Amino acid sequence: MCLGVPGQVLAIRGNTATVDFWGVKKNVRLDNVEEAVAPGDYIIDHAGYAVRKLNDDDIAETLAMYEVILSEAGCDPIATDLELEVDVEEPAFD
Repeated sequence: MCLGVPGQVLAIRGNTATVDFWGVKKNVRLDNVEEAVAPGDYIIDHAGYAVRKLNDDDIAETLAMYEVILSEAGCDPIATDLELEVDVEEPAFD
C-alpha cells in the first residue's frame, strides 16, 4: 500500500524542502511537483518525494482527514515510519 502524507514546507534549498509532518521535520525532494512550491505551502509526500502541492482550499480538510485516520489507528504509523528512517544505528568507532 502506498501512502502520501501531507506536510508544511518550512524551507527550500535547491530541489529539496524541509517539511514539517506533525512536528517531525524531514527533507523531501521537489523534483516531481509541477507547480512552484514556497515555504508555507503544503505538499503530499510519498517516499521522500513531493507528489503534489495542496491547494489552499484543500489543506484544512486534508489535515482533518489524516487526524481521523491516525486517531482511529490507535497509533501513529507515520511517526513510526519516520522513526525507522531516523533510528539508524551509528557505526561504532574504536
